[in-house]
Amino acid sequence: MAPTSTSSPSPICLTSWRRWSENRLSDHLRSLRHPTLPILDEMGYLPLDQVATSFLFQLVSKRYTKGSIIVTSNKSYAEWGSVFGDDVTPAAVIDRLLHYSTTVNIRGESYRLKDKKRAGVFSTATSHAREPPTWVF
Repeated sequence: MAPTSTSSPSPICLTSWRRWSENRLSDHLRSLRHPTLPILDEMGYLPLDQVATSFLFQLVSKRYTKGSIIVTSNKSYAEWGSVFGDDVTPAAVIDRLLHYSTTVNIRGESYRLKDKKRAGVFSTATSHAREPPTWVF
């Protein structure tokens, strides 16, 4: 099985900021290329500031054509502008991610909430308010 590294974008960007302030960003970005399969989980859960956006773009650019990245998100690609704070950077990131990828769009009920729904904690109307997750391979 291929070595993986799973994280949401925020901790990766925070560590990148620390390495940048220590003048070690190049080494850090190089180390992020080493997992055979990095997984960025919940892209868009938290908005990214301008510095974090730059770090994430650099990570995707460094891995572009050199290795796979899995990205999970409850946001459609059209909504990534609100995550990145502009429309230019997500377009460049999406361009690199989609060039050699397969997008899997999963629709349906939340697996995590199925028992709560059976117990009556959530109604069906509430469950459909959420966008289906998207995975990019």
